[in-house]
Amino acid sequence: MTFYSYMMKTHRGMETGAGKLADVMASDRERFPRNGPLKYEGWHKLIRDHIFRSPAYAGMVPVFETCWEQYEQNEREKRRRYRNARKAD
Repeated sequence: MTFYSYMMKTHRGMETGAGKLADVMASDRERFPRNGPLKYEGWHKLIRDHIFRSPAYAGMVPVFETCWEQYEQNEREKRRRYRNARKAD
């Protein structure tokens, strides 16, 4: 799952900082950078720089950092569960 998809699925429309970030990302969907699934290296900086440079995201870098950590943790946990399920077969 891309970071964009993760944010839309888990935070969009919520009355939180992460929800506000997701809503702004949705309005910026044409320009927002999208990493490939399981692609983290370099993408964190690319997305953070996009958020930092765009006035629509004013003050949202700390929220992004928290959401990115949650995203990576979620994706790694999904991958671990998948590997364990394959080993069990």
